[in-house]
Amino acid sequence: MKTKVDIIIVGSGIAGCALAWQWLLQGKSVLMIADANKGSSAVAAGVYNPTILKRFTSVWKADDQLEVLNDFYPRIESLLSAKFLHPIDILRRFHDEREIKTWIKKSGKEDLKDFMSPEAVTYENQAILAPFDYGKVSGTGWVDTLGYMQLTRDYLQSKSSYRMESFDFKELSHHKDHIVYKDTVAPKIIFAEGFQMLSNPFFKNLPLQGNKGEVFTIKVPDLHLDYIIKSSVFLMPYTDDLFWVGATYNNDDLSDAPTDEAKEFLTSRLERFLKLPYEIVEHNYGIRPTTKDRRPFVGAHQQFKNYLVFNGMGSRAVLMAPWAAQQLFDSIYLNKPLDPEIDIQRCNEES
Repeated sequence: MKTKVDIIIVGSGIAGCALAWQWLLQGKSVLMIADANKGSSAVAAGVYNPTILKRFTSVWKADDQLEVLNDFYPRIESLLSAKFLHPIDILRRFHDEREIKTWIKKSGKEDLKDFMSPEAVTYENQAILAPFDYGKVSGTGWVDTLGYMQLTRDYLQSKSSYRMESFDFKELSHHKDHIVYKDTVAPKIIFAEGFQMLSNPFFKNLPLQGNKGEVFTIKVPDLHLDYIIKSSVFLMPYTDDLFWVGATYNNDDLSDAPTDEAKEFLTSRLERFLKLPYEIVEHNYGIRPTTKDRRPFVGAHQQFKNYLVFNGMGSRAVLMAPWAAQQLFDSIYLNKPLDPEIDIQRCNEES
């Protein structure tokens, strides 16, 4: 006797969890399958930010994604009686007068004025060196990704909807209106495997790129922050006297280990503005799944229409995944077209 569910999801990272909740919150049943391999979600700080603070530009579809985010995570928190969404403003530390002028000019743009302060702001904190003050960004915050993912897996496990195992493609069969995996039948299966997608026989040809990110958790007993500080790196309050520092971006070194080069980069950039001594508690790393056009891969396989992919969120998964999951759900159940910029059909057209 086979079990029937509305969707099978392969992967339990930020992307996979967003899919699971999108289906669950709509009254659908799910089965999540994931192995114990560490993905980039395991080391993600979970910062969400509608702006790109290197160039003072807006994130693609930031308004739409924020609107979904601010509804999505609180609903899950309420259901689980938990707290993992932490709204907090970001202060972008200015490096010189020229940056201040650029900030003020950009802050008046239609797509940025709701997020960026119109003038430089002062934040009196003796632990932070900021001779040129800051630009303040609103509509920002962070999600406790480890807590969110673990609570999601625990919830699914309590419903017998989670299996920790390596996915066996030999056990998967495709039919006209459903798929079968071992003892489970579902209309469709979604692969949200992150960088492991390159081993997926159905989607490995999509041009997914790896981007290695390395981060610190540091201990600074005398540091008190009311904001996330962004300079060359982020400094984010985490819990008690622990803070998160990150991150690096490396497309070339995808080795399975933290590196001395990243450690040197993070410490040197942090020490340019943090005036207190600190202890590195953890040095973590992960391989982000990224795409050349910075748009996720969402949609169905050309031949096997009941096999779908949900990937390529990069460093913005916390912000992007809930919105993209809604896009995918609506395309399946409401017959709404996927946003063409995320639809994997764009890759087929290019080839």
